[in-house]
Amino acid sequence: MLILLIAFGHFYDCAVYLTTIVLHELAHAEMATRLGYTLDSFVLMPYGASLCGDFECVRSKDEILIALAGPLCNIIIAVVTVAVWWIFPASYVFTDRVVFANLFTAAFNLLPVFPLDGGRVALAAFSVFMPRQRAYRRVRIFGYIASPLFAGLFVLAIVLGVTVNFSFALISVFIFVSTAVPDKSSTYRRVYDMAYFSERLGRGLKVSQILVPDTLTLIQLDRMLSGNCYTCFTVVNESLKTVASITETELMELLKNHSPLTTIKEIGKKQKNQSP
Repeated sequence: MLILLIAFGHFYDCAVYLTTIVLHELAHAEMATRLGYTLDSFVLMPYGASLCGDFECVRSKDEILIALAGPLCNIIIAVVTVAVWWIFPASYVFTDRVVFANLFTAAFNLLPVFPLDGGRVALAAFSVFMPRQRAYRRVRIFGYIASPLFAGLFVLAIVLGVTVNFSFALISVFIFVSTAVPDKSSTYRRVYDMAYFSERLGRGLKVSQILVPDTLTLIQLDRMLSGNCYTCFTVVNESLKTVASITETELMELLKNHSPLTTIKEIGKKQKNQSP
């Protein structure tokens, strides 16, 4: 994509936006590191960038601070650049795109759509008043609203003959896919439930004990989980004899290492065959 844009004479735009995105993510990284979270990787993508790390036990307040650090960095850069215009007016010709790129990046990321920064802020804020699982469902509603709005802007621009703005179309697709396609094995949603449990543990946490047959799959167990309590499964065979006990935390580990369609009985057989 960079090669094509540069070939069509957009080298300066590429440099400006690439720098803007990198600084945005570095601001996230700096805030996360200061709050004590481990960072693993920084991934550049056609529609932006993603910061990866160990955020399993992130608190709501920390999540908000980390999410807002990126847009705040962009706003500060834009304000400083505008201030430079007052001192050196001639610099406007070279830095107007710097201001636009940073303001656009900040505004776009502050949309309350997950996994954008605004969506993470909304998720953390909702989680203060409700379980994370319910908060996650609330935030997804914003995505289903925003996606058709950007698609409508794309069509409206064509109808009015203003321009063919493919950015609106790409944003619409990105938001729809991010909202409609669930995270693998629901891992991200459950990670946030784990953070919710960590916050509640000091005040006491309700435990739900569920009896299930060993013929159920991991994804079926996952659907039984609730953000209101910590779940423990007692697994029984056809004779109702207890064959295993699986906590919610152990289920998350199983989902990472096995297919969601794997049954508990199949996992038990694999573990039995692997044991000496």
